[in-house]
Amino acid sequence: MHKYLLIILFLVLIVSLPICFGQDRKSDGQLLVSRYLGSASAGEREEVLKKLEDLGASFDEVREWVRIPENYTSQQSGIHRELAPVGEKKGEYFAYIPPSYVPDKSWPVVLALHGVGGSGYGQVMAWLKSSAHKNEFIFVAPTYGSGLWWEEEPERFVLSVLDKVKQDYHVDTNRVYLTGFSSGGHGVWYVAVRYPSLFAAINPVAAECPLPSLLVNLMQVPVFIIHGARDTVIPVEAARDANSRLEKLGYNVIYEELPELKHQFPANETDQILVWFRTHKRSLYPKMVKFSTDSPKYPVSYWTEITEFSKLVGQVSGVYRDVSGRLVRPEGFSETATIEAEIRKDNEISLTVYGVNALRLYLGEELIDMEKPVCVSINGKTVYSGKMERSVQTMLDTVKKRNDREALFSAYLELKVPSDD
Repeated sequence: MHKYLLIILFLVLIVSLPICFGQDRKSDGQLLVSRYLGSASAGEREEVLKKLEDLGASFDEVREWVRIPENYTSQQSGIHRELAPVGEKKGEYFAYIPPSYVPDKSWPVVLALHGVGGSGYGQVMAWLKSSAHKNEFIFVAPTYGSGLWWEEEPERFVLSVLDKVKQDYHVDTNRVYLTGFSSGGHGVWYVAVRYPSLFAAINPVAAECPLPSLLVNLMQVPVFIIHGARDTVIPVEAARDANSRLEKLGYNVIYEELPELKHQFPANETDQILVWFRTHKRSLYPKMVKFSTDSPKYPVSYWTEITEFSKLVGQVSGVYRDVSGRLVRPEGFSETATIEAEIRKDNEISLTVYGVNALRLYLGEELIDMEKPVCVSINGKTVYSGKMERSVQTMLDTVKKRNDREALFSAYLELKVPSDD
């Protein structure tokens, strides 16, 4: 009898060993991935890569571990006042956490920007009056004193708040929605055209786009514009112009002009905005990208990144050299760099660029067949033909850089733009 019991125990032990090992290995892998993504030390990240290699982790395993979210904690429901870093300072923002919040589920976020004289708290309260939120959204609203969101410091503040919210709560990064009223609506336009890949949809209200030439960047971002016809602070013509430009581009835009509304927050429209938000998820891996930038500070759009600009980008049109050879910059519009990139069938990638000397393409299984060679042309000239190798480091580095576990790219190509000769 004892003999048979020993045999049974031995068999149970043998069967259970691989399962236990697999579970421990997975936990170890997850911890290593989290350590890599949270590390500010290049040396530590190299050490983590070595440990992943020692663990015998395959690319697909690491990819799976990246997709597993951090262990978020439960949060008290209600409105929380929080702080986010802005350089050496900290700025205030308010976050509404619904009573139904659970950390093992990802949550959509509505990021709202107030107007001049407003506050983050006021924006959160305005949206909570909607009966359509049904406790399905986390509402986040920063407070910025002047309310002038289209400058460098408030831009960095908005991004910092979004990063902090991702750190504290289990955010669905494919369902982040940006809205704003008045100057906050100006900020919606400004931030969205600079960072289109962050948002699933945007809603500028009673606003004017400060960078109309960059609306081309919103190819993948649905837009819902609302403006009062009787607005004397921001004339309705500003909204009509943005809508007209987006319609001519063939983009996804809805325009609602309220005939009796002056310059005020459209409280009666929040229900339909939230319902509309629910219908959209971010397009993270579009096969076509159109991108224009007037500054080397903004080089990235989806899977494209400009790594070297021409000398005139960010200056003004009509730049010429005087008799001494110095650049003369008369009044005019900023010179922009542009990219039109398309992934076609059979792993063919076609790029048309201007104002660009070199660029990087981030690629992966969602965009191309990684088992086959890829052929890349720039301005009609073939610049690369060959197979790409997947890299754990590339994948981890792009996730870390973008603070986004959904943004998975397996490899990248460094490309020089051929001369016109």
